[in-house]
Amino acid sequence: MKEYKSKFTKMIFETLLGLCASWFVYNLAGKLTHSFLFAVIGAAAVLAFFLIKVFYTDFISIILTEDKKMVVKRCNKVINIFDIEQYYWSEYPKDCKTKNEDDQDIYYVCKETGKENYIDASNLKGEDYEQLLEDLGAKNENKQVIKVETIKK
Repeated sequence: MKEYKSKFTKMIFETLLGLCASWFVYNLAGKLTHSFLFAVIGAAAVLAFFLIKVFYTDFISIILTEDKKMVVKRCNKVINIFDIEQYYWSEYPKDCKTKNEDDQDIYYVCKETGKENYIDASNLKGEDYEQLLEDLGAKNENKQVIKVETIKK
């Protein structure tokens, strides 16, 4: 059983970004409205958004079990269980073969329905993200390249 957890330093960094953003909104709203109440409400809303994003939405752990299942937990509560062999796994979306360098999403397509979805794994360590993709079979460097010939008319 392997477990991949969110990186603590990334969470602290994003919390500090939230504090800076709320300070900026506080100053901007204070200058534009000349109202302490509106400035505090705006800053509190931005700070609440960042705290919910960092400590609830992005706080995930991914567990790969011996029986080929992937368990996705948020705050130690199971939110999804995947049978690894029932899905195609990739680091790219279905219609795209490139991605942003900082993007750490895991895309999966159901073999039965063809429906695509993704897991945001941006809070995982870089090494953990790469290892998780390898464990899911999304990165296969040893596969033989298929050469496609084009027919010119």
